[in-house]
Amino acid sequence: MNIGVFVSVASAASVEFFETAAIAYAIASSGYKQEAYWGTLSGLFLVGVATAILRTGLQIIPLYLLQIIIGLSLLWFGWGWVKKSVLRQVKGKRAGWIADPLTSEGISLETNHQGFSKINFLLMTKSSALEALEVAIVVITFGLASGAWNEALLGALLALFLTVIVVALLHGYLVKVPEVLIKLSAGIMLISFGTFWLGEGIGFHWPLGDFTLLLLVGFYVLICFLVIEWLKKKE
Repeated sequence: MNIGVFVSVASAASVEFFETAAIAYAIASSGYKQEAYWGTLSGLFLVGVATAILRTGLQIIPLYLLQIIIGLSLLWFGWGWVKKSVLRQVKGKRAGWIADPLTSEGISLETNHQGFSKINFLLMTKSSALEALEVAIVVITFGLASGAWNEALLGALLALFLTVIVVALLHGYLVKVPEVLIKLSAGIMLISFGTFWLGEGIGFHWPLGDFTLLLLVGFYVLICFLVIEWLKKKE
């Protein structure tokens, strides 16, 4: 079993699913429980179908080219997460989707509506689909580059399952989720795999093979720690 792929996908997917849960919880708390529930399921379903179709089409691309494209994508994707998380860690800020999920996502609910609100349902569907799309991108990139499709899919499913359990049992404590550290960890994993696969794609042979991934993770963790400490001293 490819533990690295499993853990990376699970951690990255957890961030996105928690964001979806926070938005759904905010909409449900505003009096639109059905819209939040069905909108979430609709968004996940639509992206799930699209992912299954897209996976089949991408598998015809040569592996080395996929590794280059995926490596660059993960570096860009992971860098965005790491940068935001480092700055939030330095300033002691929480993510916008924890403090005020609707405002941070630019969602303005329809409030003067009797019965089922189609607009609020569509807003939830869009939000759910966008977050699920990021999960799909992670699953597809890890699956294509490593061939560990089962681990990638299981990681995403575990993240979804744990999110549902946490929200169902501890929804009142959602604001206490250490989302900054979770996102920072996930970003580091994405950057590490991105570096590894980019190197393989351009023909570089890592001297330590797959063990290099652990060294890359350790290297980026150290860099992030040093940057955080340096920025704190400048504050």
